[in-house]
Amino acid sequence: MKKHHDNLRQLITTVVPAGVLTWALAVLTISYMGFAKVDAAFISSLVTSVLAVYGVSRKEEDKKERTARTRSAPTIPKSPRAPKSPPPATP
Repeated sequence: MKKHHDNLRQLITTVVPAGVLTWALAVLTISYMGFAKVDAAFISSLVTSVLAVYGVSRKEEDKKERTARTRSAPTIPKSPRAPKSPPPATP
């Protein structure tokens, strides 16, 4: 009987946050599509909270890493321009 309660508890702790996440993403999508007017900040905070329950978080970037990346940004070499062809001769 105790094993049944443990399995049920594990199922509930997995399904409830997944349901809240699904609902919040659906409401946020509907809001962005213009079908409903809801507070996007509230829904976004719900999404962030539920993702934190699952251990998903934003990677914090080190300040040194960010400045090194922006300073050494690759440059795009200019491609050689093709010579212009002369305009067609008109009779």
